Amino acid sequence: MKSYRLELDRYDIRLLEALQRNARLTSQELAAVTHLSASQCNRRQRKLENAGLIEDYVAIVDRERSGFDVLAIINLSLARHGHNPSEQFHQAVANMPQVLECWAVTGDSDYVMKVVAADLRAFNRFLMQDLLALKIVTGVRTSILLQAIKHTTALPVASALQGGH
Repeated sequence: MKSYRLELDRYDIRLLEALQRNARLTSQELAAVTHLSASQCNRRQRKLENAGLIEDYVAIVDRERSGFDVLAIINLSLARHGHNPSEQFHQAVANMPQVLECWAVTGDSDYVMKVVAADLRAFNRFLMQDLLALKIVTGVRTSILLQAIKHTTALPVASALQGGH
């Protein structure tokens, strides 16, 4: 997969920052923030969507108010490597709704997962019955997340104008 960077100007940056704060802003509200006309904002927003820079618009649901008291990071290792074992693992993870994110990584683990559970009992059940039941999984290290010091989904898009600094 080839990656390319879309050239962003200060108006695109303002638009993206505003949409990351509140994706429900109207074209008129975006116009006030970006100092462009509503039609220009609408065109730029469509351009950013079509280029794949804006992937989607979502509602961020409060985890704890939704009944998920446990948030954990799991470092996981596989017994075998290569295409078939990895694909088998990828398919299994895709069907686990508790897994919010799963990343292939370098280092001591093969994968890092972010997982939610209603409580510790449910988390233990997920570990034992779902994750460790996969014969390809040889080891897991878990960390229960206690307190969010910083949590955001917003990328620092303004740094794109300064070359990533």
